[in-house]
Amino acid sequence: MGLFNMHYDRPGPGVEKDAPRKKGIARWFEIVGRDLADFTKANIITALCCLPCVLVLEIGLILLGVQFHPLVMLLTLLLPSALGFLAGPGICAMCAVMLKHLRDEPCFFWPTYKKAFRENFRRGAITGVIFVFALLLQVLALLLYTNAQLSSLPMLALLFLDILVITMVTIFAVPQIVLMDLTGMQILLNSLRLAFAFLPRSLPAAIVVLGLVGVQLVYPFLMLPVFLLIGVWLPGFTALFLIYKPLDQVFKIEEQVNERREREMRALEAESRAAVETALHKKWDEENAADSAEPDDTDADS
Repeated sequence: MGLFNMHYDRPGPGVEKDAPRKKGIARWFEIVGRDLADFTKANIITALCCLPCVLVLEIGLILLGVQFHPLVMLLTLLLPSALGFLAGPGICAMCAVMLKHLRDEPCFFWPTYKKAFRENFRRGAITGVIFVFALLLQVLALLLYTNAQLSSLPMLALLFLDILVITMVTIFAVPQIVLMDLTGMQILLNSLRLAFAFLPRSLPAAIVVLGLVGVQLVYPFLMLPVFLLIGVWLPGFTALFLIYKPLDQVFKIEEQVNERREREMRALEAESRAAVETALHKKWDEENAADSAEPDDTDADS
């Protein structure tokens, strides 16, 4: 069980109280090394949520590779998209776990994952269906275009650009679903603006996701163990790591979380203080009642 118990409770040199966070690749390795157990557990559950969608997609792609048929192509588009209703909430729940670790916030894995899955099920399901459909539409259009032997560099570039944009929008949309109470249109518009405003971060994030996921789709049976253990969290966390700074800069995530925590602590202190005062008043009233009930010694002597 060493994988799920990294022995961080053992005595060691520790970290200075006000030590600044590491940056860049050192920060990535710090979080992964510290929270690999949670990432692995989240990957297994989320991979199981995504597995029906992936299996149906793989079967469709294999059939299309054997013999191209319009009906098979239509089913390859619609069935995986419909199964995205389960993949979406799983990815949202995994994102909630990762966001807590990025904020260096204490995270109890099972309560956090289950709560995020339940609270974001509806919006995550809708988002999963929409984005899987939009992405597959471009991928299958690329296959159709290639199969028809109409390949031209501008059209291929346009299709790849569409796939990149959809991926960049998705990367920014999922954290907003988890963190904010916004409408679908607000999330879409915010994601489009953020994707292009922070292109130096969103573009590498999308390339990482498409590259790692694409390898797993091209070699599904060979990469199945990889998919179950690291195939979801590795591209997902790397992309989230790249865009977290712009998200925090725009939406003040950590500032709002700290303010909420302070409000909760003040409310808890006030509640505890009121409970103590109530208990003291009750004890005082009981003592006064007991004193008044005792017989007077002078009256007893007379």
